[in-house]
Amino acid sequence: MLKSLEQIYGTRRSASKYDGYICTFDLDKTYLDTRFESLRKLVRIPFEKAEEKKNIPGVAAVVRELRRGRDERHPPVPIYFISGSPEGMHKVVAEKLKLDGVAFDGILFKNWRAAVKKLQFKKIIDKIGFKLAALIYARSVFPVKAQELLFGDDSEYDATIYSLYADIVSGALDDFEVLTILKKWEVAEDERDLIAQNLKRLKESGFKPRDAVARIFIHLEQRTPAHYHTTLSEKVVPTQNYFQTAVILYKMDAITRAGLFRVISDMIRNYKFGVTEFAASTEDLLRRSLIDKGEARKLLKIVYKGNPLALPRRIISDLRSDFVRTIDTFSSIPETIMPPMRRESDRSLTLVERYLHFAPKRHV
Repeated sequence: MLKSLEQIYGTRRSASKYDGYICTFDLDKTYLDTRFESLRKLVRIPFEKAEEKKNIPGVAAVVRELRRGRDERHPPVPIYFISGSPEGMHKVVAEKLKLDGVAFDGILFKNWRAAVKKLQFKKIIDKIGFKLAALIYARSVFPVKAQELLFGDDSEYDATIYSLYADIVSGALDDFEVLTILKKWEVAEDERDLIAQNLKRLKESGFKPRDAVARIFIHLEQRTPAHYHTTLSEKVVPTQNYFQTAVILYKMDAITRAGLFRVISDMIRNYKFGVTEFAASTEDLLRRSLIDKGEARKLLKIVYKGNPLALPRRIISDLRSDFVRTIDTFSSIPETIMPPMRRESDRSLTLVERYLHFAPKRHV
């Protein structure tokens, strides 16, 4: 795996003064609408052609807008993918991303051949050690001041892996605590050894512990409760769809207003994301205080008056009516952002204890 990491990310820290975002996406069920609930479906994945692979609605548009960044004066935002699929998938996935108009800087795939050769079949499914090792290595070569945006889904351990990584780079956890947690989680010994090696590399790279992860977006592909994923970190933002993700990214100034409506337009035109879906998604954002009423009204005003989507006026009017009704329904909600929901039993635990006690369900 180390050789693959060096090929994807390089071996030395960039001398760039880049202080913008670097985006890392999981691939299956975060970008690609991949179904492998059975071994038969899992085996079929490597044989699918690029044009046969389907996206999660709106995700390609979101990646394109993230890549574009805030304006043309800045360099393209680095985009990486980490996939648990076999290395032989690189060509077809690269072709798929090209078909989607998505530019990227690297894709890391899992070495299935090595796992099968060692009869470590569990490692084909388990991705904790694989992903965490990759994230730590990448941080050792990323520009020091770069902020990270991480994207995953709720089908596996993404929220937990990303939260643990965020706590590692912030200095909230010592190396021995990290390795204790991974042993408790039954991460393979060789993967724990690689993570220990990469933790040492991170220190030697000159990286100083800091709050380097800006947000962790979890696409609720399995429709698990949103608060389930915020137990370990307040950075986690569960979203039901990429309209919600795009709204939060717009709030963060990670994509432009024009970019936000290109995402919306893509979802309307290519995925039949209609008035009902927009209203329900906005209602959910308000309910969880991910946006306030003022921001919802601003969004409505831009859509209704500017009509940047060039939609028929009837559709815009329906959209406006549903937005207004949604906002009025939540007139009693305070303007302040509510803290993420946490399990009452976790409140008295230390950070390490939370990780040791937290066992996310597997949905694969």
